Amino acid sequence: MQTQTLLQAVLDCIFAKMNTIFNTEVGKRQRDFLQELFRVVFAVQGRLSFTNMARFSPLHEQTFRRHFARAFDWVAFNRALLEVRRHPDERLIGVFDTSFLPKSGKKTYGLDKFFSAAAEAVRTGLEVSLLGVIAVESRRAWGLDATQTPPGLSTEEAASYSRIDFYLEQITDCLEPLAQVRYFVGDGYYAKRKVFDTLSRHGKHVITKLRKDANLRFLAQAHERRSGPRGGRPRRYVGKVRFEAFDSLDSRFSEEGSLADLPYIRIYTAVVNSEHFRRDLRVVVLHNEREDQYAVLCSTDTEQPAEEVVLFYRLRYQIEFIIRDAKQLAGLSQCQARDEIKLDFHLNMSLAAINVARLVCQSTSLSLSSYARQAYNTFLVGRLLSELGLEAEFGLTHPGVARVIQTGRIAA
Repeated sequence: MQTQTLLQAVLDCIFAKMNTIFNTEVGKRQRDFLQELFRVVFAVQGRLSFTNMARFSPLHEQTFRRHFARAFDWVAFNRALLEVRRHPDERLIGVFDTSFLPKSGKKTYGLDKFFSAAAEAVRTGLEVSLLGVIAVESRRAWGLDATQTPPGLSTEEAASYSRIDFYLEQITDCLEPLAQVRYFVGDGYYAKRKVFDTLSRHGKHVITKLRKDANLRFLAQAHERRSGPRGGRPRRYVGKVRFEAFDSLDSRFSEEGSLADLPYIRIYTAVVNSEHFRRDLRVVVLHNEREDQYAVLCSTDTEQPAEEVVLFYRLRYQIEFIIRDAKQLAGLSQCQARDEIKLDFHLNMSLAAINVARLVCQSTSLSLSSYARQAYNTFLVGRLLSELGLEAEFGLTHPGVARVIQTGRIAA
């Protein structure tokens, strides 16, 4: 099936599920606009601005501006998309991360100083907080919600309303459509008491990375809980956890083998207590025997197997591919707008466009870059046929025209 026809079929299915499952009806004008928008996103050559999109579409620039200023339930859209593709019995985990977006202009909403991983320094620009889900068995990641970080928030956890409070607000707002998701994974930045406590109150568990010098202590075993000769409260903790010397690692850590693809990385685990987080944690230590380096992972679910903790944390990196594809192919950092509503629409549109393209690519065995190349070829050939009056003789489904449309794509 031609990719453009498949794209329309996918979107029709998503809109139908939004109506039946999430009771979110999309009007005809908005459906028509979104179908044209998702076609234009990958056909555009250059920046994904309103002016440039109008050059590759029959719609006027003001039409794009008008629709970007309208509210749309992107969480329901992405959730319906997930229902289209995912097997109902496949496990899902939640994943969250932030990304820096370069942006200039004094009138742009959200301008502030944020950390840029690419520059490894603080830069002035925008920041987007991303919430996604990963299907464990297929290892496929899907974006769910993109929210712009407001300016002027403190980075300190102790502040009355800090950035971590804002990130948690975004996550808790999306918990209802993610009722079946039990585990949420974030990098070491999210190893904070507020994160653990907030998600625990909602019956969820957090998997993250701890500092190498994390203050942890062993739980006292049965024979170590005896009180002293004068009585008193039985001991609950015995000794600080030290990761430096693995040759003499405490016997309370059990060895769980090694990573299947990296056999020189050994896995150790134990249930320990964190005085800072005020809770017991399942800690998993990954020891690189070649370089004598180690990483410390943790889960708030003390009953979770160590292998699963490692698997879920390694799957977290799939959200980085969503961010990369959205920036390279869907214009995540190229919005022409400056006000909050249009920026929010653009950020979520870029995320949803990657989700839709991935869904189409799964059925056509195309890579995302090949899909984008073919989208541009389809637009160009269609424009040539229309302007030369050859549509009656040569349609887009003509074998010769189909070969031209596939120019530049990577063969499956």
